[in-house]
Amino acid sequence: MEFEIVDKTPIFQAFSELGKRIFLPDGIFYWSGRAKKEADIIGTIGSAFGFEKDFIDGGEERWVPCYLKDIKQFFNADVTNIVPYASIPGLIENRKKWKDWVIKKSQFIDRYRNKKEIFEKFLTLPFLTPGITFGIYTCCSMFLNRGEFIISPDKRWGNYDNIIEKNLGAKIQSFTFFKDEKIDIESLKKAIKEVSKTQDKIVLLLNFPNNPTGYIPTKSEAAELITLFKNTAETLQKPIVIICDDAYEGYPYDPEGIEISLFYDLIDLDENIIPIKLDGITKELLMYGGRIGAITIGLHKKWFVSDSDLEKCKAELENKFSGFIRSTVSNSNIFYQTVLNALLSEEKIELTLQNRKKVEDMLKDRYKLINSELKKIDSDEISIDPNRGGFFLFVNLRTIKATEFADLLLRKYRVGVIPIEKPQLGINGFRIAYCSIDIEKIPELVSRIQEALKEYN
Repeated sequence: MEFEIVDKTPIFQAFSELGKRIFLPDGIFYWSGRAKKEADIIGTIGSAFGFEKDFIDGGEERWVPCYLKDIKQFFNADVTNIVPYASIPGLIENRKKWKDWVIKKSQFIDRYRNKKEIFEKFLTLPFLTPGITFGIYTCCSMFLNRGEFIISPDKRWGNYDNIIEKNLGAKIQSFTFFKDEKIDIESLKKAIKEVSKTQDKIVLLLNFPNNPTGYIPTKSEAAELITLFKNTAETLQKPIVIICDDAYEGYPYDPEGIEISLFYDLIDLDENIIPIKLDGITKELLMYGGRIGAITIGLHKKWFVSDSDLEKCKAELENKFSGFIRSTVSNSNIFYQTVLNALLSEEKIELTLQNRKKVEDMLKDRYKLINSELKKIDSDEISIDPNRGGFFLFVNLRTIKATEFADLLLRKYRVGVIPIEKPQLGINGFRIAYCSIDIEKIPELVSRIQEALKEYN
């Protein structure tokens, strides 16, 4: 396939060798799609079909994918929305609704309301993946060659390292996340400068609210980050891919912090900045096992001389990302796409937001209490990283080895936490997932942590 528009954009310059060569050939899904529209007799899809009455007792006179009768006891939905394959980048109605959802989130914030038309025009339809994890894997595969660097904070989700370094053979250039209770902008600048010496692109992976710390930038910190990215793009004149892992978007608890993703500020910021948003149903819609993530790319108006070129570029990017998805996992779970379709329908979306608000409020109360209780601990041994949202917070330990302390908490005090030790980066502490702790148990949790600390005095 020819990529006459994408080839001329900064995205193509930023692609890995895999990203440049991958495409979706005119295979089964192409010919099946045509057959649905053009054929009377269809022999293209590798799924067994039949008249329901011929394989289900009491079945109807309708042509459906063959299924086991007992499966219907688990679902109220029509089996034709559960059994078939989904299209490679996701069901088109779901992709449209997720894009609308991405834009709708921005319209709750005053400063984004005048950008709605820009968002509608220059965002791709999302490409659906089996969870945000696979979205991360996809984007890193598409933009990183073996040995190349991606920039991410030192305190980050541990699976980033598995995906990027162990799986793909790329490298992570860490920057120090915090200095004086704020994001360390100077360390981030230094990391960008170092990578720019050896690469003709910059790739960043940022996660707010952050796992493991729960950190969300304040509005002033976010403004500093946006200024840094814009100035860097203008100075370096290289593609800058900024991947926003927004798994925990929708859970901000402090009015000083930004309400939603940095992604919205990055759209249309500079022609060399390529913002990519990763989000999904896992935390946002509280379906952890549903495994539906989304990749949405922000395009820049200066890349195109016409609306026709813009639409061609979107189609070419869909082909490339579909080629990657097809060659790895084929497609995503159709049942949860059906559920998603219902939750984001015009009739249900306001109710969906109302129902989730109850969970947001519940977690916000836990956030306030656990931070308040931890502040009561009188010990030089611990410090709490800045946290304003999400599901977690991070407790630093000064001299006590984190794995030893976590073991003590578990063995003697029956408290489970996740220790994180990265001696080469000076990280030693533990993550508390207060999202899964009843608010009534938080004072007791903190009391047991305090008792454990006393054993080291």
